[in-house]
Amino acid sequence: MVGISNILTKRGSVENNNEEFTVAKRSMGTGLTAAGVISSWTWSTTLLSSCGVAYTYGIAGAFFYAACNSTQIMVFSNLAIQSKRKAPNAHTFLEILRVRYGTFVHISFMFFSLAANTLVVSSVLLGGAAAINALTGMSIYASLWLLPLSVAAYTLRGGLRATILTDYLHTAVILIIVLLFWFKTYASGDQIGSPSKMYALLEAAQARNNDAPTKDHSYVTVRSLGALKFAILSILEYTGVVFLDNSFHQKGIAADPASAVPGYILGGLSWYAMPFALATTMGLVAVALENTPAFPTYPRRMTAAETGAGLVLPYAAQTIMGKGGAAAVLLLMFMSCTSAISAQLIGVSTVISYDVVKTYFRPAATDRTLLKASHLAVVGFSLWMAGFASMLHGASIDLGFIYNMTGIFTGPALPPLVATFFWSRQSALAAGASIWTGFIGGVITWLTLANKFSGSVTVATVGLLDPCLYGCLAGISIAAFVTISISLIKPDHYTWESLAAVRILNDNGDSVDVSFEDPSYDPEKLRKAAYLARAVTLFLFLALFIIWPLSMYGSGYVFSRQFFQGWVIVSLLWAFFAIFAVTLYPIIEGRHTLASIVTGGRFGAQAPEKAKGDFARSESGDSTPKSEYLGEK
Repeated sequence: MVGISNILTKRGSVENNNEEFTVAKRSMGTGLTAAGVISSWTWSTTLLSSCGVAYTYGIAGAFFYAACNSTQIMVFSNLAIQSKRKAPNAHTFLEILRVRYGTFVHISFMFFSLAANTLVVSSVLLGGAAAINALTGMSIYASLWLLPLSVAAYTLRGGLRATILTDYLHTAVILIIVLLFWFKTYASGDQIGSPSKMYALLEAAQARNNDAPTKDHSYVTVRSLGALKFAILSILEYTGVVFLDNSFHQKGIAADPASAVPGYILGGLSWYAMPFALATTMGLVAVALENTPAFPTYPRRMTAAETGAGLVLPYAAQTIMGKGGAAAVLLLMFMSCTSAISAQLIGVSTVISYDVVKTYFRPAATDRTLLKASHLAVVGFSLWMAGFASMLHGASIDLGFIYNMTGIFTGPALPPLVATFFWSRQSALAAGASIWTGFIGGVITWLTLANKFSGSVTVATVGLLDPCLYGCLAGISIAAFVTISISLIKPDHYTWESLAAVRILNDNGDSVDVSFEDPSYDPEKLRKAAYLARAVTLFLFLALFIIWPLSMYGSGYVFSRQFFQGWVIVSLLWAFFAIFAVTLYPIIEGRHTLASIVTGGRFGAQAPEKAKGDFARSESGDSTPKSEYLGEK
């Protein structure tokens, strides 16, 4: 990453300022936006927990994990394009909340946003450290400190653009390893070698174990109530994570206006292949081969603690590839941990610099001051996360616990946050009251049901699926009821003009307006992109999460040998699609830039400045008016 940063600085027109560090000058193309999105969403948690649910639920676990966790990214494209339309100069979504609602709502959502960041990095670190320990014997505490601090070292040098470019390389490596596992399992390996042999081994495992929480205890059916509950919890809590995580908003802000929507949709479709292909391979390998001497726990099965710690993937890799498999998983852990943590560091540092330092301590801060604040925030958050993750490990809290309970913190933010971007009637009172009442109601429901279902409130009982699911549902429902009720009784009539007060600082400390300075900013194209985003995401949500999964769940179909073979081939084809979309397409899209760098030319120069003229805001508030808020240029 340091090398990439130096090349961009010396041979490309990339500047060393906070605008470049935090939002990459708002110039990322579709391919790199998709690569950055998929890399940010491909945590070590993704790779480890997807294999864990496939080990527990079979095909249903892998299928529902991919379906429920890919749609959030595509749905988020609607918020990304709304940010471009309503507040083109914003650096964080929290800036929009502060301008619209004031200090209380701003601080409230900042708390939940930073809590989401903390939980995300905790799950990444705990899962990655456990896998590294299982493969190498390295101290878990050492991993918990070395991972975030090493990532902080290179994030400080590169900022968002170099982070996304490095994430692109990481994503390519991860997908190549996923394909390696697939071919080793289904094509060339001696232990399995074909989908047909895997099917026979899964039937033998069904007869041997007879305890899979699925229809007839089969590992080749989608009918599983537990897997369906897991899917509902995942889509609710991790939609909240995506919407609250500033790193996702940043990639939307960093994207060129024409690239935001296609970048997020392409990223979401490509990400589907990660858990789908990997878990359909390695999760099922663990089920099929855990009764063989090559499996690390032989002759016993994996314990709940091992599954919860995310050890299905490393154990399966060791079984089919030996030391080579262990090395491949170590590389997966490094790539996924560093990509996810670097995105979180940039996201948190931007919140600290713009929403804390500039807003409450140094309103007149220059770009250089904000860049320094961002650097200090990267270091500070790295130290905080290393210490916090160490505390969680010392308290015997693992990856599974964090995964299940995250929705208690993220769910209540969904209703008021969505209303912020799409409903002009929501008031500051409604937004502030709803998130706190939803959170309090969700916590009460969570702990009460944990005690009711298990008879006690302990780390083990509060981390179970059912109390976490119902607590998340309660938090979302209460928040939605409160914000809708207050907004109907005492509505606001927000017209979006105040968002024009958000400005970008240039190197001289002057405020500039993207919608005026950037020739590529076209409010009419953004309005059309918003409608396209809604139509496409609705179609993909219905297809990938409602129609396809639930129709198979409802039918209770147990796969035949031929159907299973076709299913496995689909997972392979989807992985190849992802390879093209997020590794080859960015090269094709950026071929002129790459040629310029190789030949020593300059790239990214701004188009000649020209006045675009003021544009009038439509009655629906589609565009930010400039005439009253431009100030001196």
